[in-house]
Amino acid sequence: MSGYVARVRHDESPGGDVGLDPLVRSAARRWADADPLLPEPVGFAPNSYPLLTVSDEDGHPVAAGSMHYTWYQPGEVGRIWGVPDQHWLTPIVGGPEPARALDSLLTSWRDQLEDLPTGTGSESAALVSWPARDVEGIIPLQRHGLQPYTVLAARQRRRGVPPSLPPRDVTIRLADISDLTQVVGLLMEEHRYEQHFGGVFLQPDTAEQTRKVSARALNRSRSWIWLAERRGRAVGLLWVSPPERSRWARSLVRARPIAHIGYAVVTAAERGHGIGTALVSQAHQALDSHGVAVSVLNYAEMNPLSGPFWHRMGYRPVWTTWEVRPALALR
Repeated sequence: MSGYVARVRHDESPGGDVGLDPLVRSAARRWADADPLLPEPVGFAPNSYPLLTVSDEDGHPVAAGSMHYTWYQPGEVGRIWGVPDQHWLTPIVGGPEPARALDSLLTSWRDQLEDLPTGTGSESAALVSWPARDVEGIIPLQRHGLQPYTVLAARQRRRGVPPSLPPRDVTIRLADISDLTQVVGLLMEEHRYEQHFGGVFLQPDTAEQTRKVSARALNRSRSWIWLAERRGRAVGLLWVSPPERSRWARSLVRARPIAHIGYAVVTAAERGHGIGTALVSQAHQALDSHGVAVSVLNYAEMNPLSGPFWHRMGYRPVWTTWEVRPALALR
């Protein structure tokens, strides 16, 4: 990587960094060529410092990345979804040699992590989200010890399997607050299954936290939680956040409006009987009728059920989150 110069900047530039505009435009062209669903990359906001930059032999920026640290204390809901100490790099890479630029950026990030006084112990992780179709980044990410961890997948309107009816003696309906206990039970089964893939860490208060979050959703006039029942017994659910509660996803995909699927659960004994497909079909019909342009969801890369199922339902990867644990295992 000789000739590329990396540095870290702690100065804050109100209104963003105009000097990085050519880099952002270069990255925008690469993203548009790789995947039309990707949003346009935006410049780094003033609160995105400290900022790593990589420049070529002529001093032109070819990569930049903001470093962000998240720490989840015991009892916080976010503690369920990952290790307590999470070090994130948000990269923008351009120029004629993006793989080389990303490699230099990751090397500089590793140097910064080594200098941190705390937060890089055994319960830490280094994470990067990278466009799934931008294949230039795969080898540099692997070279630095990062592994694919989760996928954000998207389905555009009217894509996927045709409408499907549930199996005989299975009914699907919108859940309400009277279904709270059944909903919590299904979600806890999902949490326990997801532990196998390193993405969920059950805490002593996970069930109570799940109950509180579920109660808020079920108390809404329209819950957007579909429940599948076989002879009155809950066997599956699908939980959707409609566009007004999915605004956070605007930075992930270009299409509007956006909905988010947070949970899809079918009990282990009922898998393979078409219940999941029927649940998704019901939700998709509602989303399509409401004019939702794209729905997004996350699944664990190593989950042998999720990827194949969601691809059949019309979803395809847009972003991949790469991770290494602990953070200083980054090479």
